[in-house]
Amino acid sequence: MIDVARAKLPGGNIGEYQIGQGFSGMVLGKLRLDVTAFVQIVAEAADDASVAVRAMGDRPDSDFANLSARLPLVTAEEVPPDLREAFERYYGKDSPAGTKVFDLLESDDRAAFPAADAHA
Repeated sequence: MIDVARAKLPGGNIGEYQIGQGFSGMVLGKLRLDVTAFVQIVAEAADDASVAVRAMGDRPDSDFANLSARLPLVTAEEVPPDLREAFERYYGKDSPAGTKVFDLLESDDRAAFPAADAHA
């Protein structure tokens, strides 16, 4: 999300990526931030850790730890109803039960950037 937000800054190229829809919309909802506020945080932050600190605001560290632990476990069927249409538009409607959203994101990245994956 941070890299996509950076691509929205002057000189960046977001291409076909989106922020605020699908999985990033879920995260921003949990953080109670809109896209504009998140991009501004990214623009002003010195590094990724600073983004995390600013995005969490005055919430307790345990909230950040809980969110960080929970995100990799979110499955496609857990996408909230208000984000379901956008999520399915990007990742399809036929994900097997239990498919983790992070797995879908990684698969999408591998398909979109095969040369980068070959260098990993």
